[in-house]
Amino acid sequence: MKILTSQEMAQIDERARREVGIPTLVLMENAASGVVSVLLEKFPKAKRILVVAGKGNNGGDGIAVARRLKNLGKEVEIFTPLGTPKGEAKIQLRIAKRFGVKVRKKADYSSFDLIVDALFGTGFRPPAEGKAGEVIEEINSSGVPVLSVDVPSGLSADSGHLFEPSVRASVTVTFQFPKVCHLLFPAAKRCGEVRVVDISIPLSLAEGIKRETIEPESLLLPKREPDTYKTREGHLLIVGGSRGKTGAVAMAARAATRTGAGLVTVGVPEDLDDILETLLVEEMTLPLPGGDRLSYFAVERILELQGRFSALVFGMGMGRYEEGQDIVREIVEGWEKPLLIDADGLNNLADLGPEVLKRRKAPTVLTPHIGEFSRLTGIPSEDIAPKQIDLAAEFASEWGCYLVLKGARTVIGTPEGKVFVSTRGTPAMAKGGVGDVLSGVLGALIGKGIKIEEALKLGVFLHGVAGELAEKESHRESLKATELIESIPRAYRYIEKFSGGDDTIK
Repeated sequence: MKILTSQEMAQIDERARREVGIPTLVLMENAASGVVSVLLEKFPKAKRILVVAGKGNNGGDGIAVARRLKNLGKEVEIFTPLGTPKGEAKIQLRIAKRFGVKVRKKADYSSFDLIVDALFGTGFRPPAEGKAGEVIEEINSSGVPVLSVDVPSGLSADSGHLFEPSVRASVTVTFQFPKVCHLLFPAAKRCGEVRVVDISIPLSLAEGIKRETIEPESLLLPKREPDTYKTREGHLLIVGGSRGKTGAVAMAARAATRTGAGLVTVGVPEDLDDILETLLVEEMTLPLPGGDRLSYFAVERILELQGRFSALVFGMGMGRYEEGQDIVREIVEGWEKPLLIDADGLNNLADLGPEVLKRRKAPTVLTPHIGEFSRLTGIPSEDIAPKQIDLAAEFASEWGCYLVLKGARTVIGTPEGKVFVSTRGTPAMAKGGVGDVLSGVLGALIGKGIKIEEALKLGVFLHGVAGELAEKESHRESLKATELIESIPRAYRYIEKFSGGDDTIK
């Protein structure tokens, strides 16, 4: 699904009216129908329902919801704390009154089973002040479940920033396309479960938008020909490790094998090679110059052998040190095939500066978490998550690389300015080693020769679903990165069987 800003949504609404001929009242009716459908599904026992309606079109959507609920036999009332609605919302209010819907001047929120929040929509600009702010605080303190229409009132549709006050919704029903606040944290926490409903706006009106969510039906799975062989399925080289940090490359290697790499070789400092020989069975090792960490002379050996490999995953567990910066520079400049840089590789790159990326001709993938991205860019960590979409697009475009920005959401930016957002995964994945597993997954797919953009979308989604499946077998607090690796086959099967109608883990 395309991800829209408030301005883009307003423009598409206008085009739907002007070019397609869909009146605003029809869009309101379609929106109300979608909201009522979700409401009945999520809150089937709610009998007394209060619709808190604003003066604009969002209020009109809510008022149309109230009328439909009245027709279904619900005890529904409307509260308009900000004054009389205007335009089409005023028309909706007049119709609702004729249906017998009661309009309140004051609200005792606690006497209702459910509150429908229709104060502000996507056009609202925070903060909510005065009477609006008071109403939002009252809704939040009522203890009554809330369904928000389009956007929880008080949030900006265009940001993951958590504006106060803002409604704490149990469910948010938005129309045709998700907005930024529905996806990015911390704002997404206020949205609760987000449902996107169709209101008959042609999807073609959003064709030029470069932001979208990753959906399973859009993923391209690798295909093995009957006469394939192991080197055709990719020979991935993984380089990293230092004393006390050999597990990182080992987990990446095992994940790459599980994801389908034909061959995996792990390059580590020669003094640590015996450890990797013990940890790994299916994967090979490559002792590289260095004692307990890689030396500069390792670069010569890596580049000398690059003809044997289809891609390189580099940096996890290598440590952050001056010689490491020189190693990263030489790898970036000398490796002529797809390159993925992770973990300490990124930290050493941050010390160098991303300008060195401009010298590469082959595809480059960076996989930072929020802290590593902060070191790469100088942007404070707390400012990154709410702006993940824009920052990923800007960084990838500026430096000509692919960026996989990891957090509660994982966001992929491409050199062309496109952005893909994955909502899959679980808080149980906030564990050491999970990022190393992702690098192994991505490296395997890239090494197969899959188009980089498609490999990253599939790999990120596969990784998230594997985490969800592993959590079901384990426990949110107990999940280990190695358990996630063993769930990769089931994650593949999940994607293969997905029909487009049931996007749940069973």
